[in-house]
Amino acid sequence: MGFVLIIILAVLGIMLLIGFIASIIKWRASRLTFWFSIKKLEIQQSMQDYARLLLDERGLVDVEVERVGFFASIFVGNTYSVSKRKIRLGYFTAKRARITNLAIVCKLVGLAKMHNDGEKNLRAIELNRWLSWLPIIVLPLILIGLIIDLVGANGSWMYTIITSAIGIGITGFCFIISLIAIKKEFKAYNVGRDMINEIGILNEDEENKMKKLIGAWKALALLNVLIVAFELLFFMLKLIFSVFKLGRK
Repeated sequence: MGFVLIIILAVLGIMLLIGFIASIIKWRASRLTFWFSIKKLEIQQSMQDYARLLLDERGLVDVEVERVGFFASIFVGNTYSVSKRKIRLGYFTAKRARITNLAIVCKLVGLAKMHNDGEKNLRAIELNRWLSWLPIIVLPLILIGLIIDLVGANGSWMYTIITSAIGIGITGFCFIISLIAIKKEFKAYNVGRDMINEIGILNEDEENKMKKLIGAWKALALLNVLIVAFELLFFMLKLIFSVFKLGRK
């Protein structure tokens, strides 16, 4: 019993440590994103035109490139729709020739190319975008179950077990989706960079900066998946702990 509690506390401590490291990496990624969004590329075309050029060079003329409005950018900007075969660029992303915007276009044209080549499970990226917030509700959910057990259920731990099981299901599902999504996104970056390098518009300095920025984004994405993995482990151990408590009643 005490051993399980120690493991839970250890996992919780690791989660806090990973969260701290993630905050540092997030700060670095945000810093690079900010500075590279200021530096103007030497190319004269907008990112919308550049995306169109990259797609046409690979014969993807049926893939539409759309610049969405300012408010729509918050919800659907900078995404690739598998069902509509459409790249949606945010208002400022589409207009400004910046390294940050090019890195975004790099991933999106890569996804379009992968889709055209028959890549499977690309919808996981769209699903992950909408479900990535779900694990946030798990801790409040478990807390509600704990309060019910302590206040209205004579400390039976039954409601804590139920809410912990729900938390495991939610977190596990989000973890699987995020793993699939991150694998596809990483591949899309590589495919998009190959398409950009073949045209040879960027100079060496611009290529290195875009590579550095994409690397920071990848590191942050990996850490986010790792956090979800430890959350899943924590909820599983919490469920075991609650079952032990119930078994001692």
